[in-house]
This record gives sequence, C-alpha cells and structure tokens, in this order.
Amino acid sequence: MKKRKRFYNNKKRNQKWTEEEKGRKIEFADKYIENGDSPNKFDSKRTKKVKNRAKRQKRLKNALIAVMCVVLIGVGYTGMDAYMGIKENSYNKKISSSDEESNFKDMQLNFRSFKTDSISLDSSVMLSSVINDTASLGFTSITFDAKRSDGTIGYASLLASVDTFNAQSSPASKPKASIKELLANDLLPIARISCYKDNIAPKYIPDSSVKSGKKKLFKDDEGNTYLNPDSEATYNYLKDIVTELVSMGVNVFVLTDCSLPEEISDKYGDGFDILSKKLYKDIGNNIKLLEEEDVEIKGIDNNSGKITNSAIREEIKNFTEIDKNKVYCISSELENDKLISQLEKSNVSSYIVIS
Repeated sequence: MKKRKRFYNNKKRNQKWTEEEKGRKIEFADKYIENGDSPNKFDSKRTKKVKNRAKRQKRLKNALIAVMCVVLIGVGYTGMDAYMGIKENSYNKKISSSDEESNFKDMQLNFRSFKTDSISLDSSVMLSSVINDTASLGFTSITFDAKRSDGTIGYASLLASVDTFNAQSSPASKPKASIKELLANDLLPIARISCYKDNIAPKYIPDSSVKSGKKKLFKDDEGNTYLNPDSEATYNYLKDIVTELVSMGVNVFVLTDCSLPEEISDKYGDGFDILSKKLYKDIGNNIKLLEEEDVEIKGIDNNSGKITNSAIREEIKNFTEIDKNKVYCISSELENDKLISQLEKSNVSSYIVIS
C-alpha cells in the first residue's frame, strides 16, 4: 500500500522565525499589561491601592465639609445672638426714652371681663371650666378679687403682712400658674383691689387706721373700718400687693373703695388720683390702674314689667360718662349673652360683669 504524503513536514523544524513580529492593540486584553489597571471594578486583578486611596480622599473631603458646616453654623448663631442682643438693648433704650411708647398707663383698653371667684384660679379643673365658659360667652377677660372690701386677700400671697393679719380667705391656690394659663388662652387677667375699706388690717396696725377720737376705730353705718390714706404703712401695704401681683403676670388693676365716707373724706388725702399717681411713680408705667364705676342693669320695662332690649339700652344710655382711667363694673342678673349684645349696640367697649 502506498504511503500517503503528509501535508506538513519537518524539514524546517526548530528553525528561527525571521519575519518581524506584527500585531495590534487588543483593548479587552489591556488589563493584563504589566503595571496596568483594569477598568472593571469587579476585576480581582484591579489595583486595590488606588481604589482605597480614592475612598480615603473622599472620606477626608466629606469630613472637612462637615467640620466647616458646624463651624459656620456656630459662628452664625453666635453672630445672630450678638446682633439680637445689640438690637434689644437699643430697642429698650428707645422705649425707655419715649414716654408715648412706654406708657401702658395711658393706653385705652377695650375688654369684656367676667368676674369670677378667686378660688377658681387653681390652675386645674375649676380654671379650665371658667376659661371655657368665659370664651363661650364672648368675654375677653377675667377679673378676680385680689383684696376684697372686707379686707380679706383672695390669692395665695407670700407677703409677711398678709400672713401677720391672717387675711387670706378662699384664695386662688395657684395664682401665677393660673394667670399664665389665662394669658395663653388670650384672656386678660384683671386684679380687683379694695383699697381703704378693710375690716382686718386696721386691727393689726391701729396707727394706720382711720379713728374716731384718739383710739377708737372709725366705723361707717354698716360697721366697716378703714385704712388711713395718709399713712405710709397703708400705702406700702397696698403697693406690696400690687407689686406681688405684677410679678405673677397681672398688669391691669381695678381699684375700688379709693375714697373714704363723705363725712370724713375731706380730712384725708384719699381718692383714686392721689393713690394711682404714687403707684405709677414707684412701680412704673408698665401697669394700668382703673377706677371702678359701679352701675346696675335690670332691663325691666316700666309698662310691661318684663325684661326687654329697649329697657336694657335705656339704662345703659343713663350711665355716667367716664374717661379712659375708669371702667364700668356692672351688677346684673340678666343672661350674659343678652347683656353683652346690648352693651355692644350701645358702644360700651370696656366693662366688668358681676353676676
């Protein structure tokens, strides 16, 4: 059998290839070039050192940005605080130098106030009930007796004189917290103070009481005794009560019983004007002192004997005209909504209703 000739032979085996090597760049193979780096982030041969260095640089950059933000915020707050402090000081100076801006005492106040028992100011259930009732009836203020005409004190006072006289009776147990709550509910707290009529203090400070003769206390037809308006001790007692209430958040005060009975009044320096002038001088103009003007509304028609709106308005029409330093204190058994409606129609802007 004839042997088949092979396609390849071994004649030139182990001879050197003399043709010059040629080739082209293969992109997918570049990652295998020595000292090269793969663009594939999942490649196990990718240089880790470069990757880690980039991460560190990024972290350092972020940390530097965070530190700069904190510094800028701190500087901003410090600068704003300093700016506000400067503005506040300049504003306070401006206010103190301007009588028109600082005199709260000269402002015309408009309020519809409902008088409540002092004991209701408990900063609890009773106060909440009073606030709800007052708002629902359309009142904008609440008045309470701080010092009653019998001499008793209607709030939990820390004054030594009040303690000495044992004058507290059915007091507001938490006046400061209650006043704060009233203000938070947009209700103006008003403290009512009976000034010179007093059946308690004259017994403890006889030198400051009005006397009939040398030792005997003066008494009116109803047996009431009075503090001496000319006594420094009397004035300090009243001033201390007002000052304490101001510290609790009260800025509006209604003063009653400012004048002594007619038979002895001309012998003393009594009256609202004299007392209020002293209080404004010592306490300042950031308070408002009002003199009480007592009125009564029955609203009974003379012909029918029934309560009518026209009869109510007629009584209001007969009110004595008052200035901005006085306020009507209305005694009435009428329904509050009916009374308020007719007062508004009669353009009475400020008053206290005593039911």
